[in-house]
Amino acid sequence: MTKILLYFLVLFHHLGILGFLISVPLLVINEPFWVWLPVNTWILHLIFSPVLVCPLTIWENKLRKRLGWEKIDTFFKHYYIRPYKQWRKK
Repeated sequence: MTKILLYFLVLFHHLGILGFLISVPLLVINEPFWVWLPVNTWILHLIFSPVLVCPLTIWENKLRKRLGWEKIDTFFKHYYIRPYKQWRKK
């Protein structure tokens, strides 16, 4: 049951990041400059910040610990940047 919960959490996390990334160009198209600039800055800071820790990442680390898996530093780095770097080495 813990493994299924972890998989749903990771899926939800991916969908959240996808929603954030889709909202950036939509805000630029649909909102005036003084609205989309601070909102997009905040969104991109949340996604790419190595300092901020998302509550979902904390929850994922608790589930990973319960399963005996290693902890992750940041979600984006673990699921996007590290696989890309490994793919580029091949």
